[in-house]
Amino acid sequence: MVNAMKDVKDVGEFRKTFQKRNFYTMKDSCSVFIWALLLPLLVGFIFCYVSMFIAIQSGQIAPDTENVIYVMFDKFLWFSIPFMLLTQIVFAGIYLLYHKVSRVSFKASNIHFKKTNWLTAILSCVAGIVCVLGFVWLIEGCFGRLFEVLGINSSGVGFNPTSWGSYIGCMVMLGVVPAICEELLFRGIIFQGLKEKYSKWTAILISALLFALVHQNIEQFIYPFILGVVFAVLLERTNNLIYPILMHMFNNFTTITMSFMANMGVINLDFSITWWFVLIAIAVAGVTFAILFVVDKFYLQKRKPVEVEKAGEVVQTPPLMVKKVPLSLILGIGLAVVLFVINLFS
Repeated sequence: MVNAMKDVKDVGEFRKTFQKRNFYTMKDSCSVFIWALLLPLLVGFIFCYVSMFIAIQSGQIAPDTENVIYVMFDKFLWFSIPFMLLTQIVFAGIYLLYHKVSRVSFKASNIHFKKTNWLTAILSCVAGIVCVLGFVWLIEGCFGRLFEVLGINSSGVGFNPTSWGSYIGCMVMLGVVPAICEELLFRGIIFQGLKEKYSKWTAILISALLFALVHQNIEQFIYPFILGVVFAVLLERTNNLIYPILMHMFNNFTTITMSFMANMGVINLDFSITWWFVLIAIAVAGVTFAILFVVDKFYLQKRKPVEVEKAGEVVQTPPLMVKKVPLSLILGIGLAVVLFVINLFS
């Protein structure tokens, strides 16, 4: 009797495991993007409203204070630290809950620690640093100054490290956490799900567009789009999400370090925009693209990606399509554009 019960239990566990698929679909990509777009806004609104109510009721801030969120961000660690981590916490929650509800194995994300090649890992870290150094002059300098001239709001609530303690805190909260959470969603699920119906480059460009749109900031649209393309290409070549995570992480580390060094007076990031500066910025960006292209062509494309056989059952209805585009993807992009424009001129 005991053996029979054990056999039934083993069969049940086998079925439970087998039903979980180790790949994503187009519908997964569309659903996750909409959740990643809307849920952080909703949770952020509730968090800010409740925090302002607590701060005002407790007398920590005056009711007639202007720009309350900015003041609270600068004044209260109990608000600023959760506020910085809020979006990433929501992203992590979406990732975990979606796999649970949709019965998808975490193996679908293609995180292969044991199959990680250390030379590729090191090159990924270096590429993350190179991207910042190669594009900062063009993005922060040229485009950043152009947005100022046009009167476009290109900045949000930020956290600039001014001490070693805040620097280390930023490295964790703005360096490590976003690299992991954003890659799990945008390259782990969204990009790999888009490949079910679209060609490689179409999936790369769409996933990069979605990654840029979710940032909801004009200055944080151009650079995230470029990075979204690079991260997706890296995952496509290797089929191992570890490498995009590392590249994303060291890209963040470099940005934070440059901001810290500027605040400490070690470097100067106030660019004087002249015609020769613009030419140099374009040239440096071109050289950066060339370096990435050479690494891709002569190293990544010659390496064999990690092979994973698709397994499991798809227990979801196909998405509603408008020609070859899912209706949910069209609605998601449209909503993101509307929010983007509102944020742009607010």
